[in-house]
Amino acid sequence: MNKYCIEQSYTIKEAIERIDANKDRVVLVVNAENKVVGTVSQGDIIRALSAGKSLYTRIGSIIRSDFMYMNEPDMEQAYKIFRKIKITLLPIVDENFHLIGVINMDNIYEYMEEKCKN
Repeated sequence: MNKYCIEQSYTIKEAIERIDANKDRVVLVVNAENKVVGTVSQGDIIRALSAGKSLYTRIGSIIRSDFMYMNEPDMEQAYKIFRKIKITLLPIVDENFHLIGVINMDNIYEYMEEKCKN
């Protein structure tokens, strides 16, 4: 799951590199206690750069703390969230916001393929 996580001290450039590696167009931002505190998407980065931020701006200044998450994996509910909000990654967190897992578009596609078979 490290391929989805960055710390608030990372730069926009480092976030871009992590997004490029995970192929899901978003990263989860974790704090020192390894709790998910927000997300940064490609769109957030583009908006920040076009507003004059540099590649070396700390990601903490563009973090989105109002992110969608689930406490337990529920593919039917996740599908509805992905479809309605048009996200590409949904973190699964415990009650203290520690990352348990993620659901991404590949998981949604697999779920829908299985559902269509039945």
